[in-house]
Parts: sequence; C-alpha cells; structure tokens
Amino acid sequence: MNTEYLSTNVFLRKTLGVCSFIIALSVFAQAQFPKLPKFEKPKLPKNEQTTPNTTNTTSAAASNNGTPSNQPFLLKRTIAVQPRRFLRWWKNPSAAEPVYDTRSWSPEIRFAINGPIASGSQITVEFDTADGKPWFTQKMRTPILDADRWDDVKDADDINLEQLEKKGTIAQSGLFPFRIRLKNALNGTDTVLFSGKYKISTYTPDQKIPENKGKKEFYVDEDWRLPMSWLWLNPQNNEDAPILCLQTWFKNSGSSEDIEAFLFYNGKQIVNSKSASPEQVLTNGDDEQPFRYSLRMFYFSTVRGSNQNKYGAYRDSFFLDKNPGEYEIKIMRKGELARSLKFTVGADGKMKDNGVTAANKIGGIRSLVPIQIIGAADGSWNKTAWQSDAFYTNPLSGFSAQ
Repeated sequence: MNTEYLSTNVFLRKTLGVCSFIIALSVFAQAQFPKLPKFEKPKLPKNEQTTPNTTNTTSAAASNNGTPSNQPFLLKRTIAVQPRRFLRWWKNPSAAEPVYDTRSWSPEIRFAINGPIASGSQITVEFDTADGKPWFTQKMRTPILDADRWDDVKDADDINLEQLEKKGTIAQSGLFPFRIRLKNALNGTDTVLFSGKYKISTYTPDQKIPENKGKKEFYVDEDWRLPMSWLWLNPQNNEDAPILCLQTWFKNSGSSEDIEAFLFYNGKQIVNSKSASPEQVLTNGDDEQPFRYSLRMFYFSTVRGSNQNKYGAYRDSFFLDKNPGEYEIKIMRKGELARSLKFTVGADGKMKDNGVTAANKIGGIRSLVPIQIIGAADGSWNKTAWQSDAFYTNPLSGFSAQ
C-alpha cells in the first residue's frame, strides 16, 4: 500500500475537519453574539470645529455672540501662547557662537479663525520684546476659507528652527506684546485681528539635578484661565437634542489624572461625567507639573437642552427645557471637591446667559461662566489674575470670578 498516499489522505481529512469546526464556531458566534453598535467620540459643535473647511452652520450664533458673520474673526478662547525651550541662547544673532548652558525661549502661538479668508491673504504674528520694541514677525500657514468655515492656525510658513533660535530667542521674563494680522495685497487690506500681551514668569528647577544648578525655567503664566469655564449645549451629534457640555481648566494636573463632574438639579444628583485625560495642555519644554495647565471636557450624555426629534428618540434623557430651576456642577479631583459651578434654567426652558461672551466679542456658542475653585489641588496660583491678564491683558466686561 502506498504510505505516502495514506498520510496525505489523513492530513487532508484532518484539515477539512478543523476548517469545518472553525466555520461552525463562527456561525454560532454570529448567532449568539450580535454585532455591537459603534460609539463615536464626542465632537465639537459644528459652528466651533477647527478642522480644515468644516462648515459652520450657525452663523447667527456667531453674530449673536458679538462677532459679525461676514468678516473674519478669531475664536478668542482658542488663542494660546507657549514658550519653546532652548538650552542655549543666541544673545547676539550675528555672533559666531551662542551662549551655552543658558536657558532661553521663543514664543509659539495657535488659534482658530473663522472665514471668509480670500486668496492672496496672509496671517502674520508680530512679536515685540518686553520693552515694546519689534522682535520678529512670523508668517503663519494661512487657509482660504468661505464665510462661516473654521480652521486651526498653528504652523509657521517662513522660518525653520535654526533660524528661529538665532533671531527669535530671549532669556528674559515680563509682559510681551503681540499682534495677529490678516493682510491681503490683492484687496489692499491690513487688519489687526487681535492684540495682547502674554506674561512670561520663571521658576527654579530641581537644583539636585546637576544641569539645573543656577538655572531658571520660563513659562507663560495662564492663571487667569482657572476661574473661567465654558458651558454650552453641544449640537454636534444631534442638533434636535443638543447635549450639555462643560470645559474648564486645571493647574498642577497629571496627564492621566481622573477628574469627575457631578450634575445636580435642585440639590439632587442626576448624572456624572468623567474626564480621564486633558483635551489641551499648556506648558513649557521642561513640563514641570506645578506649572502645567490642562483643559478638561465633561460630556453629560444623558442631559439635553430640548428634544425636537420627531421620532420620539431620547425618551430616557433628562431635558433642561422640561426642568426649569437651579443647577450645580461639582467636580471631584483626587477624591476631594475641587470646583463648583451654578447655573439656572428659566421658565422658558433656556439656560440663562450672563452675556459675557457677546459683550466681549469672544465668538462661538459657548457661555463663559465663572467657576469656584475649591481646595489646594491646583497648587499656587494668582486668584486675581483674571482681572488684568484675561485673554492676554484684554480684561472682560461683565465677568466676576467667585
């Protein structure tokens, strides 16, 4: 008998048997375990997205918040300046060598802009020294946008890191002015979209580390952000039933630190929302935690402003327009109460607006609401910084921290 034939035949039968078993198991699994639906990560509302060429469908909201829908404007809450850290300093750009073993810095900036922005336009940022003298001007990547479309501006067009280090670094602290311009040579326009001053402060790094001996680190002081929060009904996932959302800043926050918010209605807890990681972090190159600012998002997925869905969806949700009264959001951090915010839903079913966003032409649909800071988890911070430093020395009208 041909043994080779027999062994081959046995192998084929075993293989077919295994394949049949796998197919049967697959069919059983599909029958027993139906495919689970996918849950998308919450997104920004349509009129506040900052991805390229994203349509803004609520120009009226932008206009109602103090910004004209037919002119380009910056979403002020997105403006952020950070120091880029260098381990040497070109005190004189024309020198043969830099000053070694000396910390220096250069400003980085990012922001979101709303169109229209026509062809031939150029966004530039003019940076001055602390004494008000011109320092350097940086061309930014400039998008072409139709009216009511957003984009994020954060990349320089005209300078590399080596050039920046020679002409754009400094080793000083203080208040540094800057201006964001939009120019168009074709139209003959030159508009200052924003002007302000960012505060550079210093701290002494760990002196036990040899390379830190006698050194100081620079960072942008953002303490003014801490008593401010952003509260809004997010229409991104469903305009017919927008979800309640909150954003607020924390200082001295770890990147993986769990922070949880609890929503109360007339003193009774109705829902909670956990933020496991920050949406945005403002820091310097050294990234010391006590001088790190983190923006956290709280998404109350079962709390909606109203329900205009004609098919009767979201029946299990809590609707603000059906429950007028007093609300409070309490935030726990490291097991301790860290924040408290109160707001009211009127008899008309709408959240009462304090008018701060519109009065200060901040733009967007988010209400700027004061939030009380409780406890010591944020470390050392200036409790009156919001009075003079808000939005880079553009103090707010009608706002008062708790």
